[in-house]
Amino acid sequence: MDKNRGSFLTAISAVFLTFINGLFALVITKEIILLYGSDFNGLNASANQFISMLLIVEGGFTIASNVALFKPMAIKDYVSINAILSATHKIFNKIGIIFFSVGTILSIFYASIINSEISPFMSFLIFFMTIVSTFVNLYFATKYRILLQSENKEYVLNNMQSLTSVLSQTLILITIFFNGHFLLIRFSTMLGAIINSYLIASVTKAKYKFIDFEVLPDYTSIKGTNDLFIQKITGMIYSTIPLLFISATVGTIYASIYVVYNNVIRLIKSIIYSFINAPVMSFGKLLAEKDKNYILKIFLQYEYIVIFILSAFLSTTTVLIMPFIEIYIRDITDINYFNWNIAIMLILITFFEIIHIPSGNIINISGKFKVGKNIQSISSFVIIITMLIGNRYFGFYGIIFAVLFTAIVLGALEIVYVHKVFFNNSLMDFMNILFPSITISILVILLEINYLPVISNYLDFFIWGALIIILNSAILVVVGFIFNRSIFFEVKERITIFIKMVMNKS
Repeated sequence: MDKNRGSFLTAISAVFLTFINGLFALVITKEIILLYGSDFNGLNASANQFISMLLIVEGGFTIASNVALFKPMAIKDYVSINAILSATHKIFNKIGIIFFSVGTILSIFYASIINSEISPFMSFLIFFMTIVSTFVNLYFATKYRILLQSENKEYVLNNMQSLTSVLSQTLILITIFFNGHFLLIRFSTMLGAIINSYLIASVTKAKYKFIDFEVLPDYTSIKGTNDLFIQKITGMIYSTIPLLFISATVGTIYASIYVVYNNVIRLIKSIIYSFINAPVMSFGKLLAEKDKNYILKIFLQYEYIVIFILSAFLSTTTVLIMPFIEIYIRDITDINYFNWNIAIMLILITFFEIIHIPSGNIINISGKFKVGKNIQSISSFVIIITMLIGNRYFGFYGIIFAVLFTAIVLGALEIVYVHKVFFNNSLMDFMNILFPSITISILVILLEINYLPVISNYLDFFIWGALIIILNSAILVVVGFIFNRSIFFEVKERITIFIKMVMNKS
């Protein structure tokens, strides 16, 4: 029950955090474009992706440390916990220093080659402030973050992130209101990140009095980091290189177009991730305690919920994204942001990116890091080749297509491995859940796009958004009842338990 409660609280807190960040991102992005222009907006977004690329130096030590802590945390073996934390402490101190050094040097280089009207020196300062905030997180806070994650208390992290996010985003809005210098935008973000790292360290030290980083470090328990490093490379290439590639080749203005659509998709994506990632650490505990037949039963319920949420949100997004963009870009005149092709490609990327996340989580949480490395290596090769070819012959769209194609390959490889190998021929169970929901969702999207009335303001948008997601969810409930009745009732029972648990706690 504690695992269920932790997962539930993590999901709720993550949705709240996502809602805050998503709304702020949409409002602030538009205000930044109107005041500072699309050029700065693209540069600012490129700085975020630049840091994500540099986080490759983390090398997968976070997830490896999480996995190492599952068993000693479950049996409250404080000697082993401290030995692992001591190793984690020393590792991340080194990683932080390497990150800061390499990041500073590369910032100077990238700021000099980026295709922007903003001066290289100002570009460097934007990148450098992003480096400082991430360095503080790596050097001072990550070891504490890992401990909270391993005890399935990510909701504590989410709540602190919500608090500091409101602070930093409010400072940004104040800067915009008073027409402050654009460097203050990045400074506000840096300040919020540093405060967040301080809160994580302070709260964790107060809660876990047994922490002792001075004991003999146990490096041997943190396994699979070499394999995870390959996964980090693929993740970096997949998530960060497209935007950096766009800003360096076709320019930061095109990067701004990508960011506007990506902000809308990212809001939806983050809400879905909140539900998908909430039970991940609970699966780690299950793998240490239960047999595979029991875990498969729970995993199929997990996939059913993921497919249900994914179908409901993405079908609604597909219908409403262009009406939203029309309202959103009404006052923006420096470049045309209305583009169906980008919208559809990013929605498809989101679908294929998310559908395999449960399988990818199982691969890592079960410690099958070498399998993950092999799959990610293939995906890295695919995205590099397709991006080079795509950019050469199709430019901007070729880069986005490379991401889509890689998402399809990566998803297929992870899903097939988990269901054919790890769970021993359960692929048809997955297909029986997937295809009815996707088929009906496509038909519903086509009908709703044809019959959707003209939406001219945000109030109409939110009303129709609420109506459509309720309607689409209701249709998917019927689909589940007809085609996956057994799993449908198992999930219904699990949700009922969640509701009773929350009511009993209140």
